[in-house]
Amino acid sequence: MKEFVPSMRGIIYNLRRFVFTPNVTPKRLINLVKISYNYALKKSVVNSYPCRLIIDPVNICVLKCPLCPTGKGEKGRTLGSMKLEDFKKIIDEVGDYIYEVDLYNWGESLLNKDIFRMIEYCKARKINVKISSNLNHWQEGFEKKLVSSGLDCLIVSLDGTNQEVYEKYRRGGDFSKVIRNVKAISEAKKAFGSKTPQLVWQFIVMRQNEHQLPIAQKTYSKYGFDTLRIVPVRTDTSKEVFQSDEEKMKSSQEWLPKDEKYSRFDYKSKKKKSQLKSCIFPWTLAAINPNGAVSPCCAVYPEKHDFGNAFTYGFMKVWNNPFYVASRKAIAGKDPGRKIVCENCVKYGFIE
Repeated sequence: MKEFVPSMRGIIYNLRRFVFTPNVTPKRLINLVKISYNYALKKSVVNSYPCRLIIDPVNICVLKCPLCPTGKGEKGRTLGSMKLEDFKKIIDEVGDYIYEVDLYNWGESLLNKDIFRMIEYCKARKINVKISSNLNHWQEGFEKKLVSSGLDCLIVSLDGTNQEVYEKYRRGGDFSKVIRNVKAISEAKKAFGSKTPQLVWQFIVMRQNEHQLPIAQKTYSKYGFDTLRIVPVRTDTSKEVFQSDEEKMKSSQEWLPKDEKYSRFDYKSKKKKSQLKSCIFPWTLAAINPNGAVSPCCAVYPEKHDFGNAFTYGFMKVWNNPFYVASRKAIAGKDPGRKIVCENCVKYGFIE
């Protein structure tokens, strides 16, 4: 019975998120039913495709954010930019079954010279596309390309309401430049008569900026944003899978908000406020890096823990290989039969 509750939550989540959308097709709907069945029974070998992909077009960035392995210059992953022809191979293989592609993970998506063509390729297959950007790398005409490409959502990382506070985390960033670019995209949307991309101000709340959150809540629409997303700061993102909650809090203490209501953690218990009891990712999504390496989720940075390469073998051969089978067994509480990175989440608590 303990397994039943989180399984049902995962099924309901998928139904709410994907079924009642314009992108639903018979193939996608049948695949979603298969996913729900496989997850509910914790099948280690599945007969379904993922319904969502995280594809990192480039894992290089122009900023030096101190909780990000890319910003810190860590050596755990091969750096590069995904080629358009390789990207197309992935979409051609699984595009009929997926509802959404997140074109970001460890880098600044707009650094990939083919990013707009990637968006257009997905949209031609009726796949929703999101990008997350700090909007510091910018070229003339980007605002028009972002709108005309069909991009559904642009998440803008903007952690502060002035340069002094913003640059405490977004090191090397220019607050005024970001605001100018957001306004340019907003004006381009009006010129094209487009409601997309939805412009989301993502405000990561930390000790250094929590006092500015009320300002952001009052001003986000003035700059052209459609919505404000308030996100509690994570800890060191290259290490969080491998640390207990107490270790996470200790290693990133200087960034945790003073006001606990803005934090992921209960400071007295030294635990996360909400503890996930299971993980749905190995049944629903995968993270594909610029060189084709497949990670079980967006939180796994060291490439030594990757499950295979989609460019070398094809994605679906990776999707049911011994690493994925072991991952699903570990989450189901079974013996995985080999060392697998997902055992850390089982031990320390699943990433939100």
